[in-house]
Amino acid sequence: MTRLPRETEKLQREMDTMRISAGAEKIPVKCNSLSSLVTRRWRTKTFPARIRTWRLLSVKSISTNPKTLVTDSEQVASSIKHHSEFTPLFSPEKFELPKAFFATAQSVRDALIVNWNATYEYYNRVNPKQAYYLSMEFLQGRALSNAVGNLGLTGAYGDALKSLGFELESVAGQEPDPALGNGGLGRLASCFLDSLATLNYPAWGYGLRYKYGLFKQIITKDGQEEAAEDWLELSNPWEIVRNDVSYPVKFYGKVVFGSDGKKRWIGGEDVVAVAYDVPIPGYKTKTTINLRLWSTKAPSGDFDLSSYNSGKHTEAAEALFNAEKICYVLYPGDESDEGKALRLKQQYTLCSASLQDIVARFETRSGGSVNWEEFPEKVAVQMNDTHPTLCIPELMRILMDLKGLSWEDAWRITQRTVAYTNHTVLPEALEKWSLELMEKLLPRHVEIIEKIDEELVSTIVSEYGTENPDLLKEKLKAMRILENVELPSAFADVIVKPESKPAIAEKTVDQTKDSKEDAQTVVKKEVEEEETAGVIAEVIPEPPKMVRMANLAVVGGHAVNGVAEIHSEIVKTDVFNDFVKLWPDKFQNKTNGVTPRRWIRFCNPYLSDIITNWIGTEDWVLNTEKLAELRKFADDEDLQSEWRAAKKKNKLKVVSLIKERTGYTVNPDAMFDIQIKLYRYKKMKEMSASERKKAFVPRVCIFGGKAFATYVQAKRIVKFITDVGSTINHDPEIGDLLKVIFVPDYNVSVAELLIPASELSQHISTAGMEASGTSNMKFSMNGCILIGTLDGANVEIREEVGEENFFLFGAKADEIVDLRKERAEGKFVPDPSFEEVKQFVRSGVFGSNKYDELIGSLEGNEGFGRADYFLVGKDFPSYVECQEKVDKAYRDQKRWTRMSILNTAGSSKFSSDRTIHEYAKDIWNIKQSTLQRLDASGQPDPDDIAPMVCEVFAWPHLELDNTHNSCRMLVIIAGVTLLSSLHFTSQRRRQCLGNNITY
Repeated sequence: MTRLPRETEKLQREMDTMRISAGAEKIPVKCNSLSSLVTRRWRTKTFPARIRTWRLLSVKSISTNPKTLVTDSEQVASSIKHHSEFTPLFSPEKFELPKAFFATAQSVRDALIVNWNATYEYYNRVNPKQAYYLSMEFLQGRALSNAVGNLGLTGAYGDALKSLGFELESVAGQEPDPALGNGGLGRLASCFLDSLATLNYPAWGYGLRYKYGLFKQIITKDGQEEAAEDWLELSNPWEIVRNDVSYPVKFYGKVVFGSDGKKRWIGGEDVVAVAYDVPIPGYKTKTTINLRLWSTKAPSGDFDLSSYNSGKHTEAAEALFNAEKICYVLYPGDESDEGKALRLKQQYTLCSASLQDIVARFETRSGGSVNWEEFPEKVAVQMNDTHPTLCIPELMRILMDLKGLSWEDAWRITQRTVAYTNHTVLPEALEKWSLELMEKLLPRHVEIIEKIDEELVSTIVSEYGTENPDLLKEKLKAMRILENVELPSAFADVIVKPESKPAIAEKTVDQTKDSKEDAQTVVKKEVEEEETAGVIAEVIPEPPKMVRMANLAVVGGHAVNGVAEIHSEIVKTDVFNDFVKLWPDKFQNKTNGVTPRRWIRFCNPYLSDIITNWIGTEDWVLNTEKLAELRKFADDEDLQSEWRAAKKKNKLKVVSLIKERTGYTVNPDAMFDIQIKLYRYKKMKEMSASERKKAFVPRVCIFGGKAFATYVQAKRIVKFITDVGSTINHDPEIGDLLKVIFVPDYNVSVAELLIPASELSQHISTAGMEASGTSNMKFSMNGCILIGTLDGANVEIREEVGEENFFLFGAKADEIVDLRKERAEGKFVPDPSFEEVKQFVRSGVFGSNKYDELIGSLEGNEGFGRADYFLVGKDFPSYVECQEKVDKAYRDQKRWTRMSILNTAGSSKFSSDRTIHEYAKDIWNIKQSTLQRLDASGQPDPDDIAPMVCEVFAWPHLELDNTHNSCRMLVIIAGVTLLSSLHFTSQRRRQCLGNNITY
């Protein structure tokens, strides 16, 4: 082995300049290193020394546009200038920040496209099983900083922009947040994509390209107002429209039998879904996966030129507008029938276009012979909540109506392919659709759903028998997909119906009925009595017939998972308990996680540098378990001092943000607390200045969030917060002791500033109500201490960081049912302090609004929108007591900093990398498929290639010292062998490609 370096030098000299024959032309190729030569791809070339034709992989051209990362700041600057001139979106006279952003983004996209195309090509060639994540939301956040960070080019782009007169942070700040999501559902989906790419799992995301997003929030004296998002106003530099990838999506119409006896869905309204692709780069890996977003349009032929020329302009473009509006707004208001229909159209568009694309890819990769039984072995479809549940009947329709499979085969394939993630335990939040609406909009799918429901009824009857009709009726009512719908004809006699009586709701009780009279006589008599005695009676309407999407998702998928341990238990014991008894192996837990790249490494560079310095490695970004090493330094005064300094720098950024967005000036030395305390303000007003200073720690309470446009109560809360802030922030007696800030138009970019600066974060949902939460994970990861209930992921965070480093209050999940019963029976006695707060709010101290509807929801013992459903009054005394503990802990900064460090040290479990590994193993059954990692020079990392080469050549594990050079030597020799060996057959090359090798 000692002779290897000398041999290597000789081989390097021999191959430093080679002549590759392309027909009669000799092309000299100069290589900086042999490994770069080995990893490049040429079109078919002839090597003179061996009259053989080789087709190696990767790059089409070698000199003018090498497919390696540009890491030199001068080259980066040149690339940016090139795009500002030749990919222009602005006039040439000026080179200002907006133009600098687009030119920089286009430069970065060049690097992404290289890896993106390689990933595309690799998956198509190797044909691994691939996961497809379908979600109505992807709350990505800005892409520029994340992309250059994942590529390892932050320094190069920072230096390049500085040479052009800009700061990277200022340029990145020009990017609007993509308006593709609203809350935790979309943020989770985006974290998952980051982890899938980073961990080299073959996967894609599918969503919709919303032109106007949810809405842009504007805060006025009257509360929240909504305006359309303008994120696409100047175009999106990251997306690439795939004009060659589009699919028809049908609505309405009718179902007929074709000449072959198979059903066909014809007529109706047709739109076209067009693919817009966004690259998702992994961290320190070549793998760049795809987020495919669908935009809808109508064919140009649907524009009625005749009507237009006759002056009927709106009518002429009606078909175009009806198609395009599907992807205008995320979650359009659904109070009207039109709004409901539009939402259902959105969900079906996502499902239909995505599944057509997935099926087409499966057929292409299968080559000439398609075996549909292999579909679940190559495809895993994950439904993020119930919005994509129409995947189930749509896949059935495609397999049966378009591909000719039988019902039995299609159903077996569908169940093996699809899985469902549940995100709620609230029964009213489990999505339902009007059967009447669905019959009109998707007639073929209703037929399929009815058949699935009939088979489910058969399963339930077989499981529970007919001996106990009441039990069977109860199970059918709870489990059927179709709600308030007659049993299928085959089971019409399973349950004996009681003698039917007319449904009459009486508003007086001075009526008597002769039970022997028939229904007609009773009704006639009641009408007469109404006319003579003034009695008002009304016929109770039939309950609406509904399609329960959650039940369909459970029945049609092979796995159902919750998103936190406590949530998954509630799913099994309460929400879907009847299904668990039928299929216990179908249910599992996958606790959520967040990507440590965006949510600490890039958004909190001050803290990240401290972690790296004290741990001694940056490996924690990929292996968050290493964060636990901080525990041994938690009491070190030097670390604590650096830790507090980093927090202060982040707080100063938020001070500037608050001033810019709200006009308020806040004290950076106050505790930054993400919640509000009205009781705190009331008590402050009752004290003297000296008493206040002694009793309370200064706090800045920061809020952010959007109230959905039609959610009246949520909008009242936003108005209430802003009114409270306006009063407190202008109170000279209180000064800097308490500030209440509502940051308008909260989004990912705002969160990336607030979370690193936060010192206390409140996660106070009623126990058992929150599925998981992910913001609590982000706060904890950034050294923020939580105050909260035993709900969602709070339970697991408290376990990981230590009970002493979490402020706990409130009732437990298993107490909630009894507490609500106690309230309904009128036995609950609220704490006097809670009553004081309600009176204080109603006193008018925060303005003329008495907030009767808001406070009224906390009063009474029963009724919709009343009776304190979330038990605020019950938890309030415990909450106030816990806040006193917070103040005491914050005064001891050494103790507080130690708690902060231990929160970060205990957050490793909550990386989305861990979650994705679990999904891949337990639900999707997909394997990591590794393209080469890139080293600092943009070359493939030999440490990854060496073991692969050993596998390809069936070499034993050589006893090399584990150094970079030794691995590179091995790669060099392997590369020479690949290029020159007469024994390396075509068959063996194909085996290489099947063993995750990319040259």
